[in-house]
Amino acid sequence: MKNIIIGTAGHVDHGKTRLIKALSGIDTDRLEEEKKRGITIELGFAHIPNDAGYNIGVIDVPGHEKFIKNMLAGIGGIDFVLFVVAADEGIMPQTKEHFEILNALGISDGIIAVTKTDMVDEEWLEMLLEEVDDYFRGSFLEGKPVIPCSSATGYNIDVLKEEIIRKCDRNTKRREERELFRLPVDRVFTMSGFGTVVTGTLVDGTVRVGDEVMIYPHFGEGQGGSDGKKAKVRGIQTYGKATEEAIAGQRTAINLSGVSKEEIDRGDVLAYRDAVTVTSMIDVRLRMFSSSDRIVLNNSRVHLYSGSDEVLCKVILLDRDALAADEECYAQLRLEEPMALRRGDRFIIRFYSPIITVGGGEILDVLPAKHKRNREEVLDGMDVLAEGNLSDIILMKAGERRFFRQRELAHELGLLESEMQTAADAETAAGTLIRLSDGTLMSSAKYERLKDSLEKMINAYHESNPLADGIPRQELLSRMKENWYINDDKLLLSLVRYLLDEGVIEDRGKSIALSGFSIEYTDAQIALRDRIADMYERAGVEMIRTEDIFALDRDRGIISAMLGDLSDQGKIRKVNPSYYISETGWEKAVATARSFDGEFTLAEYRDKLGTSRKFAAELLPAFDKAGITYFNGTSRVIIKK
Repeated sequence: MKNIIIGTAGHVDHGKTRLIKALSGIDTDRLEEEKKRGITIELGFAHIPNDAGYNIGVIDVPGHEKFIKNMLAGIGGIDFVLFVVAADEGIMPQTKEHFEILNALGISDGIIAVTKTDMVDEEWLEMLLEEVDDYFRGSFLEGKPVIPCSSATGYNIDVLKEEIIRKCDRNTKRREERELFRLPVDRVFTMSGFGTVVTGTLVDGTVRVGDEVMIYPHFGEGQGGSDGKKAKVRGIQTYGKATEEAIAGQRTAINLSGVSKEEIDRGDVLAYRDAVTVTSMIDVRLRMFSSSDRIVLNNSRVHLYSGSDEVLCKVILLDRDALAADEECYAQLRLEEPMALRRGDRFIIRFYSPIITVGGGEILDVLPAKHKRNREEVLDGMDVLAEGNLSDIILMKAGERRFFRQRELAHELGLLESEMQTAADAETAAGTLIRLSDGTLMSSAKYERLKDSLEKMINAYHESNPLADGIPRQELLSRMKENWYINDDKLLLSLVRYLLDEGVIEDRGKSIALSGFSIEYTDAQIALRDRIADMYERAGVEMIRTEDIFALDRDRGIISAMLGDLSDQGKIRKVNPSYYISETGWEKAVATARSFDGEFTLAEYRDKLGTSRKFAAELLPAFDKAGITYFNGTSRVIIKK
């Protein structure tokens, strides 16, 4: 069954609520004050019964300028608009304001209902219809059905209803994939025997009874704005009927357990974990209304509306100092409170004081870096976000300073994880994207920048420490974390592993060097190194104390480098911190141990090797550590290969 949401729009007292009642039989003015004053104050909801098999929900919005805030909480989630113009008054101030809002929110279809035709004569009505035609010419409502009607007499109500049903026979842009579920909350209340209930337009995805959901952002005790509040779906109603599942495009009431009414507000978003991004800064494309007589200056403070939420924010204009009527630019909005958003969401801004609607636009990035103004590279990046294809956007995001895991980037871009997987696979196959073992995505261009930075870092260390076989491992990891803004050890190790696999660096135990690096000695140092190698070779199993080797030069660093170098070359082997042994000496010592048929004692080994007890006592624990023998408490036992 197709699910469609219609929203009303139009000036106060132009008959929106009465028209909805004529179409649906439901009076959407439920508040006593609304009935007393005869105007809509809060959002109203209805559904239009039909034989075509559609679920047609209707959101009735306030028309009075004082309640534009409430209008904005409901109008963003509609499929098309029922734009109401009263025949006796025609185009009025809120007609224009509502129309500008619809344009900014990206609403692209609708029907114009000219109401109260019973209050005017034919000549006046004909003139009014020409005025309506002129006003909407060149807009998304040009050429759309214009239905003169009267809720009082019933004139053309059936025609309007047929046109609505015909309009419902269309493909919506809503996505019903389960993981995308989100519902901006526009009402919260409690019901006796049920507990907390929230209502809203289910704008994306699907939700089922029993699902665990999150409420974003959450400001409850002990919770930060970026953390969601966990709740469970206890029950669901759509259009007054209980159901096990609600789908995108339905007006939905959800009974929640695990959360109190006081912990939820209008403007919160119900979603699956990580399905939205909680942010305090967004990049946007902002356009001023053509009718606006106000100018937004850089650093202006404005009211921001998106979904059913409202926060105050500061407008940073990225390429100019002021934005006037009918002008458009890129901007960064810095929010005073976090909002739960997705890339592509639409928004409206209203002046801080006086509170009048001045513009709106589209969210391009929900987790941007803090930009400096008038930077060509920033504006180029905004062009990619606004006009680029998915491949361009993924490569740009994967090339930023921040590191994204594949799943995180899918959520930030409002994509299914399967869509992100397909797109990332295509880019990795093309060689433009790299996927690390922990799922982090990195553009090839970013990888080249990091590789160049790493090579400079290690080369600088080599220059300062010419006889070190590499930069100490922990020192390098610390520098990478600091220089590359990495605070995730798993990511850091995945990146190091990739660099090792690509042959950029070599792991030398406690140090890391660039691949192919070797220490360059002076002629005198080469002679000393060869002398040390010869000393160990002549000593055989009669090992030389390491301290005696260090005494050969005043610079212990040089000797340490030489010992490491000889060890890497396979000429000597470290027995323990106090002794090295030549490789031939080690092989002889091991062969002697293996020559015993069974167990052997220290004394037996000493005698067979023909050395002192002191050297035998140093060698046997090294055999245990190397897995050649094990000690059973009294003697050694050979471990067979």
